[in-house]
Amino acid sequence: MTILGIDTSGKTASCAVYRDGIVLGQTTVYTKLTHSQVILPFIERLLSDTELGISDIDLIAVSNGPGSYTGLRIGVALVKGLCATGGRCVGISTLEALAANSEAAKGTIFSLMKARPEVVYFGAYSSDGEKLTAVQPDDVTGYDAVKVLADETPGDIILTGDCAEDIKAKLFADDERIRLAPVQNRLQQATGVISAALSHLDEAGSAEDLRVRYLQITKAEKDRLEA
Repeated sequence: MTILGIDTSGKTASCAVYRDGIVLGQTTVYTKLTHSQVILPFIERLLSDTELGISDIDLIAVSNGPGSYTGLRIGVALVKGLCATGGRCVGISTLEALAANSEAAKGTIFSLMKARPEVVYFGAYSSDGEKLTAVQPDDVTGYDAVKVLADETPGDIILTGDCAEDIKAKLFADDERIRLAPVQNRLQQATGVISAALSHLDEAGSAEDLRVRYLQITKAEKDRLEA
């Protein structure tokens, strides 16, 4: 199976190609440009470098939330376009994909992405060193709730995501049981999306089935409700 992975949910723009157990290539850039300007050229270059065409891709996996509203829409819209003629795709939790970057570590992985000040998108996943298992559903929650779950969780905890360093410093500075993921694994990567997708192949479908999962309402929705 050949899988194209795409992540535009956060501060990085990332794409990767996987075939039969091998990552053929990945491009990941912490970009100041909008994802719409960079992600398609990255994909085109990656496919060229790996001597593949879009027709060689069996499945496209894309992070579909939570994350940047604009970034998520760009990624999902792009995949819908690439699959418009019948290709198969699957949406992957951004938080699960982040955890997948560190799934070789045994313990509980907390994926933490900034939502608002002192509020995070939060996912908790148990890893046996090879496979992730969700400990609780992805959610939007405050720092205090993260502390409560950490106190209730036995064993080692690995923090990952763009809020990991801040939460470690503020909540767990003196707790050696709770440590940061390696810096190269703390932001979104398309290889994490692909790794997570391998556990969700039965959820793959058509472009019409692909949806964004924001976890909290958008500003436009808030404005409409307040009008």
